[in-house]
Amino acid sequence: MTSPADFQDPSAIPSEFASADSFRGRLILIEPIDFERDVPNQHNPGQTADRITANVTTVDGKGGVEQWSNRVKTGVTLPGPVHTGVWFSQDRIVKGVCPGRQLRQGARVLAVLETYKPGKPAGVGNPWGLTAATPEQKAQAAKFLAELAINGASAPAGDDEESPF
Repeated sequence: MTSPADFQDPSAIPSEFASADSFRGRLILIEPIDFERDVPNQHNPGQTADRITANVTTVDGKGGVEQWSNRVKTGVTLPGPVHTGVWFSQDRIVKGVCPGRQLRQGARVLAVLETYKPGKPAGVGNPWGLTAATPEQKAQAAKFLAELAINGASAPAGDDEESPF
């Protein structure tokens, strides 16, 4: 006879994706690949938000990113520098990458991701947003991406070169 003790629960499958928290304070290249309008909010029924799916590359040479779940560190570091299929539904990020609610094919947005009040938890009154890269950061990103294309490894920040951004 079968008893309840004979059954196993499915194994937990941790997310392998980075989130806005993962990229806080980092110089990133966001390349949107999909745009969804009015996605229902599972935590606030009746509310919707636009969402982008993007490939995100950390171009600051600082290595992998921490994984977060519900605003808590998981203790897992995701290697980089390329993170594919990252979802962003934070209004200021979505509007910064897809102005006018339009996906621009081939868009490459270089920015630093941070909250309105840097270092403070994201939430009401302190939304996530994007800060434009400085000319020095653009040069750093251009060099990093060139070295990544050549040798496929993380490259340190450095010399000022002509930026394609």
